[in-house]
Amino acid sequence: MDRDFIDELRDSQGVLDKASVGAILPYGDAFLFVESVSYLTDSDVIAQYKIPVSSKLINAHFKHVSMMPGVLMGEALAQAGIVLIHYRSEFEEPTDVVASTVSQMRFKTPALPGDTLEAHVTIKAINRLGARLTGNSYVNGREVLSATFDLTFVKRKNLIEHVSKYRES
Repeated sequence: MDRDFIDELRDSQGVLDKASVGAILPYGDAFLFVESVSYLTDSDVIAQYKIPVSSKLINAHFKHVSMMPGVLMGEALAQAGIVLIHYRSEFEEPTDVVASTVSQMRFKTPALPGDTLEAHVTIKAINRLGARLTGNSYVNGREVLSATFDLTFVKRKNLIEHVSKYRES
């Protein structure tokens, strides 16, 4: 996958829809926390996720009040960052981008069912092994999350081999 592939997925307004995001991220539909990307450059991305009014994860988080789990808001931020990395980097062979460090994650206010979570992510540093990113998520202009996180680049065959060793033991 490369920049040209991702640019081909954009609609006439430059937006990546859910199907396009699904072609970039290596996750099944149930684990996609980015439904569209409205802005994408070499260093920045803005992505959206409409929090479902009802879902098993949302409904089970707190029995007495529905809200999006903070860890999933962080996952949405990371997924937006992964789209950005795939746009920015050209890998010679299939490569997965995995979270390796999360620091300074701050949850400001809850994100509720029916809200649209908007993730803004910027690359702060990048090299051949990984990247450091910062991001903020908003609902209707209100900040709900901020974080600094590192993503590591892992050749897909190595990731599969590494995980297989744990299955065997």
